[in-house]
Amino acid sequence: MRTMSPFGKLRCVLPAMLCLGASTTVRAGESGGAPANSSPTSSLPADAATAIGVERLPASAYPEPQTRGLTYGSLWLTFHGLQWPYMPAPTGDHFVIGLSGWGWVDTAYEKFGPWGANPMIESSRIKYWKQQARLLVRVTPTYTFDGTGFIQGQVELVGTGDQTVSRSDVGGADTDDLWLRVGRWNAWDFQVGRFEGWEVFHLGMGLDQNTFERKGAVGIGESAYNIAFYGLTDNQFRPQGAAGNMALHYYPLPYLRFELLGMAGSLSGPAYASRPVAILDLGWIKVKGGVEYQHIGGQQASDGTDITSKGAGGAVQFVFDPHVELGLNLAQGTVWSIDQNKNFNPRGSYTRTSVGGFLNVSNGDRKHPLIFGVGSMFTRNVDQNNILQNGIVDNYWLYQGFAAVQYVLRGQFYVKLVGGYSRGHWLTAGNDPPIVFDDEMYSVRLRFSAYF
Repeated sequence: MRTMSPFGKLRCVLPAMLCLGASTTVRAGESGGAPANSSPTSSLPADAATAIGVERLPASAYPEPQTRGLTYGSLWLTFHGLQWPYMPAPTGDHFVIGLSGWGWVDTAYEKFGPWGANPMIESSRIKYWKQQARLLVRVTPTYTFDGTGFIQGQVELVGTGDQTVSRSDVGGADTDDLWLRVGRWNAWDFQVGRFEGWEVFHLGMGLDQNTFERKGAVGIGESAYNIAFYGLTDNQFRPQGAAGNMALHYYPLPYLRFELLGMAGSLSGPAYASRPVAILDLGWIKVKGGVEYQHIGGQQASDGTDITSKGAGGAVQFVFDPHVELGLNLAQGTVWSIDQNKNFNPRGSYTRTSVGGFLNVSNGDRKHPLIFGVGSMFTRNVDQNNILQNGIVDNYWLYQGFAAVQYVLRGQFYVKLVGGYSRGHWLTAGNDPPIVFDDEMYSVRLRFSAYF
């Protein structure tokens, strides 16, 4: 999920001859999400196509033709398939480099252990503290021509706080977005590179990536049982490895949007995927749905690996501005796995189902905004592994819930406290009788974040 807050404008620091095209100042504290037909004002010379403007993205770059969500809430920080950054030229040709970004610092505590009070397993209970940090600077060069046509690129450069782990463990490499796109504002565009697909399954104010509550009650070694939420997410996030996306976006009506996303490259082997998504956004109600397909094969001619993933999902979200927003999500996917020796892999072939919802409540005060959020999610995985007892297969479920409260200072500095609870259940068919156990997790997390 992209998160940002459009306030103010950066003064141009280049020589005056290079500052042609920089837009006028937007007042600090001004709310993000100007109507999609608005644009920053400029005073452009005849040769504006060769002039260079440098600006902090103004409010108009964050489109809101329909209400995105409660101001500063989790839906408001999502763009629901809109063309973003939205940087049209008032007249003629226009080239500008937009600057924006965000950063966060998490301090979190987790208490994890087997569910229940059996004294024989007390030694496996753990308590864990960690702090993570991440800061991203976004650069968006944009050339707009004939008023509505545009060519745009974007790179997001990332710094991470924990230097003892690989960058992939804290949410990505040195670069998040790295893409090019061409199209017409509010009509269509074609995008290629490293970027995320449109979100369908919205989680609310908690369950942020790389957090205790996002992982849930899955202990060390238990991740091999493949339990994690599924929200039409195999191809939503930026692909890892030597792979990239391309997507065609179509906007036939102001409230109707389509994305046809494809992926190709090398993951654990040669891979390709498709993920079409549609969004109907009337402001107070948003209906989202899509399907996805992914195939991974073997690298060598003798490698018989063949892994096929399919899924479908949908969500409905309501926004009753300025006090309440809520949503419900449902998604189901299947994985069918053939190993390198061309044998069926029963444990790697499974069905996963996730259902969840969230509720955010705001005091509606723009000067001292306070938002409370709750949410929960239930995921079940059932695979084909029935090695020792016919008809008994691996069957796991994971419950995740959270409560959060957030305060925003001067429209840009966010302070969020999140408490989480999770319980996981495992029935494994690799033993006779099957092994059955439950784990639980409690967590608390304090996040400081800023958007610029």
